[in-house]
Amino acid sequence: MKIDDSDRRILRTLQARPDITLRELGEAVGLSHSPCWRRLQALQEAGVVSPRRHIIDAEKVGFDILVFCFVKCREHQRERLRAFEEAVVKVPEILQCHSLSGEHDYVLQVVAPSVRAYEETVKNAIVELPNVQSISTSFTLKRVKQSLDVPV
Repeated sequence: MKIDDSDRRILRTLQARPDITLRELGEAVGLSHSPCWRRLQALQEAGVVSPRRHIIDAEKVGFDILVFCFVKCREHQRERLRAFEEAVVKVPEILQCHSLSGEHDYVLQVVAPSVRAYEETVKNAIVELPNVQSISTSFTLKRVKQSLDVPV
């Protein structure tokens, strides 16, 4: 999908004001209701804009530990990597999983209420994932920046 200036105005406005009404969005970006609605629908259908969700602060609901867990895989055949990725999706403590280039194959962003709870997640879930050769863990000490805003 080609994104033009009107689409960028819509995206910037939605990021800044996620609860904005369609009428207010149209006014903010200089479009009437119907063209604004059609553009928003097209952005949603193309997957540029995802459905509205409320963002929960993990720390404020008891997940005080944020961990980056770097994973090396035993084998790199497509099916073995696919099995790992499918299994990762089923572990609720893993918030994000990214395939990497370089020394590690994946990085997992994991939350836990305590170091002991993270240890249990490692023992009962992460090392049990298919194709895991080794893991390396880094605990976050302080969140310096967290943003979901894309610079459109």
